[in-house]
Amino acid sequence: MSERARSFESAAADYERHRPEYPEGAVLWAAGRLGLGPGSRVLDVGAGTGKLTRGLVALGFEVVAVEPGAPMLEQLRRAVPEAEAVEAPVESIPLPGESVDAAFAGQAYHWFDRERALPELHRVIRPGGGLALLWNWWDERDPLQQELGPVVGYAGHQPFVEEELPGAPWFRELGRTVVESAEDSGPEALVSHFATTSMFLTMEPGERERRLAELREIASRYGDRFAVPRQTFVFAFERLS
Repeated sequence: MSERARSFESAAADYERHRPEYPEGAVLWAAGRLGLGPGSRVLDVGAGTGKLTRGLVALGFEVVAVEPGAPMLEQLRRAVPEAEAVEAPVESIPLPGESVDAAFAGQAYHWFDRERALPELHRVIRPGGGLALLWNWWDERDPLQQELGPVVGYAGHQPFVEEELPGAPWFRELGRTVVESAEDSGPEALVSHFATTSMFLTMEPGERERRLAELREIASRYGDRFAVPRQTFVFAFERLS
């Protein structure tokens, strides 16, 4: 796995503290498209500190959270003790074949080695089951986020381009949606959030501090507190037999 993919392990506590969870509507939409209900056994892969795991537990699912980074998994175990937590990469899931009703990945699929991960996910998902991919993303219609784009390196970029999405012979898309939400924030909260992103975590320290200071200066022009709109992109896929 790449340095950027594993960079979050160096800031696991900050990641847990400053990264957002997933809107209930986004998780409900995916669960509905995959035909899941209370008691369904689901897998959360690349689970991180459990930001998506807790939403799955809240819906009454039996959740197995798989995460390769021990520091991230430690935070997950504290935050979501109801989930079974397993230290492993998605490319080698230590579960029996056809043992879960569905798999979910939040803010993680773009890090997977897809040639290995997709057949492995197909292996552990039961026939008739499916896969859901979620990304919390920013909203460039928001003036503040437009200004921040060049500083944080996200302007005009999305981590889920068409050719990266799962397809035959493993999965077929069932549908996609975008769920809009907003969170109350401020300059320091915004700086703390972006400081936990892979780009900033792997940046040369001097450059990192310079860009975070620039980000803080821009955000401060919008006041001490402000709403930050967010878009959550959700994709649902069925497992092909």
